[in-house]
Amino acid sequence: MRLTTVLLAITLAALPAAAFAQAAPVPLGYWTTADNSERLLVQAGPFCSFVATAGTNVGGSCGWNPSARGGILSIWYSTIGGPAQVQFNIVWINQTTISVWGDVFYRRQ
Repeated sequence: MRLTTVLLAITLAALPAAAFAQAAPVPLGYWTTADNSERLLVQAGPFCSFVATAGTNVGGSCGWNPSARGGILSIWYSTIGGPAQVQFNIVWINQTTISVWGDVFYRRQ
């Protein structure tokens, strides 16, 4: 039993350590597309809103599910039928630029 424990310890020590990807930070701030047709506000409250000139306008509490390069931003908002959720796939491009479902957004604040 003792020999097995020693052999297991030696084997585990010889294995390379696993590298874990660091989770992407929450994209806090005010973000817009170049033409300002889409706007995303992410506050630490947590309150978020998304406004698109031609359509979607939502605002409410939000949550962040990070991945290595970005994450999923979920916004819960009220509707006549009750609470609803919309999710946005966000990928960090650099410190001042993100992609939201493929549309490029720039940090304004």
